[in-house]
Amino acid sequence: MIGRREDTMLKAATGLEGGCVASGSTCGVLSSGSLGLALKNEEAICKGKRTAKKDVLCQAGEYVKWFKEKYGTSFCRERTRADFYSVRGQLRYFLPGDRVAKCMWHIRGAMRNLYELQPQGYERSEELSSKVDEQSIHCAQVVLEGIRKQTGIGSKRLENLSFVLDGGVGLQGGLCGAMAGAIMGINLLLGLDIRDISYWQTIKAFTIGHVNLLVDNPVGSPESFMAGRQVVEKFKKEFGSVECLAITGKRFTGWDDFQTHIVDSGQCKRLMDVTIREASEVILKYK
Repeated sequence: MIGRREDTMLKAATGLEGGCVASGSTCGVLSSGSLGLALKNEEAICKGKRTAKKDVLCQAGEYVKWFKEKYGTSFCRERTRADFYSVRGQLRYFLPGDRVAKCMWHIRGAMRNLYELQPQGYERSEELSSKVDEQSIHCAQVVLEGIRKQTGIGSKRLENLSFVLDGGVGLQGGLCGAMAGAIMGINLLLGLDIRDISYWQTIKAFTIGHVNLLVDNPVGSPESFMAGRQVVEKFKKEFGSVECLAITGKRFTGWDDFQTHIVDSGQCKRLMDVTIREASEVILKYK
C-alpha cells in the first residue's frame, strides 16, 4: 500500500491476529488494515493538515462498516465460530480447512478494498471541517507512550498513527484501543519479524503461539501469544470485555463525541492505566 517496508508496525500488529491474541474481538484484518490506512496517509497527518486525522479516522470507520456489511460481522469469533482458547475450537477452525479458506477469501477482499480506499470517496460529516485539537486523547497512543516511557520499548510512529483504533477501531465499538495498544507494545518486543524469517519459521511460531493459548505452562521461548494472553485475561477480568461498546456503553458519532467522552471518563483513564501497567510488567519480565 505504501511502496516501502514498514517492519516495526508490522511486527507490532502480529498480536492483533484472531481478534487480538485470538480472543475473538475485532478481526485483525480490520485493526491492522486501519493502521495501514493511517500509514498510507502519514504524510498528510505529519504535515498537520487540518482535517487529516479526522479524515483517516472516518476512512477506518467506513472500512470496518464495509467489512461488516460484506461479510456479516467485524468480530473474529462470529466469523470463524471458533474458540481458540479450547482444543476443540482450534481443531474445528483448522480442519477440514473451510473456515481457514473463508478467512483467506475475506483477507483478499479486504486488501482490495484498502487499495481502492481514498479520502475523497466518502461523504464527510460537518464536524470534519473543525480543527483537530492537538491535545486530543487517543487511547492506544496513551498506552503505547506509557509503555515506552516505562520500558524503553516503543515506536513514536506507531504512537502517532494509532489514533485510528479510537472507539473500538474507527469508532465502531470493537476492540478497545487501550487493549490494542498494550498488545502492540508487547509485540514490539516479542512479535514476529515475518519478513525476515522463513515460511517454516513463521508456521512454527504460529503453531507454538496457538498451543500456548491452551496450556498453563508455556511451550518454548517467551512469545507474543503467551505474553499477550496474560494481559487479555486480566483486562477481561477487570473490565468484563475487550470491546469499547461493551465497556463504555456508547456508540460514538464522531471525533468530537469520542473526545468529549474520553477527556471526562474516569473509567477510560483507569483502563489505560491498567493496560500500561500490565503490558509494561510483561515487557520488563521478558526484555
